Amino acid sequence: MTAPIPRDIPLPLPAPEGFLEILLIASFLLHIIFVHLMVGGSLFSLACQIKGLKAPDYEKLAYRIMQTVTVNKSLAVVMGVAPLLIINTLYAPQFYASSALIGDMWMAIIPMVTLAFLLAYLHKFWWHHFINLPELHIGIAALETGLFLFIPLIFMTNVNLMLFPEYWPEVKGFLSAMLLPNVLQRYLHFLSASVLFTALFFVGWTGRKRFQEEAGFNELKIITVRRFFYAYAFGAAIFQILTGLMALASLPTQGMGWNFILILTFGGALALPALWWMWRNLTQPSHLLDDDFKRIIACFACAAIFMGIARHEYRENALADHKTAISEKTANYQAAVKEAGEQARQTAKKPEGIVSAPGESAFNKNCAACHHATLPTVGPALQEIKTLYADNPSGIVVWTKAPGKKRADSMTMPGFPQLSDEELTAISQYILKH
Repeated sequence: MTAPIPRDIPLPLPAPEGFLEILLIASFLLHIIFVHLMVGGSLFSLACQIKGLKAPDYEKLAYRIMQTVTVNKSLAVVMGVAPLLIINTLYAPQFYASSALIGDMWMAIIPMVTLAFLLAYLHKFWWHHFINLPELHIGIAALETGLFLFIPLIFMTNVNLMLFPEYWPEVKGFLSAMLLPNVLQRYLHFLSASVLFTALFFVGWTGRKRFQEEAGFNELKIITVRRFFYAYAFGAAIFQILTGLMALASLPTQGMGWNFILILTFGGALALPALWWMWRNLTQPSHLLDDDFKRIIACFACAAIFMGIARHEYRENALADHKTAISEKTANYQAAVKEAGEQARQTAKKPEGIVSAPGESAFNKNCAACHHATLPTVGPALQEIKTLYADNPSGIVVWTKAPGKKRADSMTMPGFPQLSDEELTAISQYILKH
């Protein structure tokens, strides 16, 4: 494996790993539904507001839609805490590394979310204050919607990057991470899902008996509104199938497996009967079939569950070798630390008059925690160093005085300015004779 291999945190998990994985899938699905409704609601509110410039009833519809956006964005944030904590628990080395690689943009999420929320509240609560300033009001809605669209792209870029450690050495910030294979395809798939689920939500929401009274339409009919949302749901479902195939084709092969393909195929197949029922309602001449709507919701809810399971299956497949390598490196490091501690204690207990080998004490104090005799830990094993610098102790001294990074799977070696040339020479001779 050529990918960087960090050490794990040697702490026990707070619960069995399988249980945490189930919680991760369930909590993520709950979170992403409200993210879809937040993003899709902002898009629909903006679109209806623009349409309302010529048809005032759509302005009223936009206002009603906006009432749901602020509620759904709060639920999206609250429901996002659990999956974020669990993914940090199960995949700490990978998620920490990917977050650090896009650090500036990752930290920018906090002010962007704050600004998006403030704009959403301004858009909603000052709606009637902007009645004579439609361009300004639409501009605020567009900025709010743009932020709601961009923030999930940052999350998606990060989660995609953590899956492929082999790309970490190539990444130079957010833009290069965003342009890695699969990110934009997955983002288009996410957008189509946002439109699909939000449109279906509004088909049901506008079908409530009280909606006509709440909306106060002058000319617009409820069946027209519901067909409007059905049409977007139907188009988004078609687009989601296409973007899903694009995302599948662009996925790196290391995460593929028959379980993943079968789960994904079964989940995707559930969309087909839902498409038929949506088409049937779009072509009904006088009324909509509420039983069909319940079937459509059931199909897409089951499809979302299967997609969530498939997503986790791919993540586990993609990171299996990397997680194994991290476990081995962590075990080697802990063994080296334990051995270095034992050596230090033995050296301290030596009776007076028994002199340690030249450089042994300095090596145990400064080097042993990272360089084991036979095991690669933070740095290479002593056996490898002896091969590289055979009969060349000065080479070790030169490197230690101005260290760097030679391996993609290891960290940069720190400097040791506190050690004199005589101590470094003694250490290098000890390493080559050990």
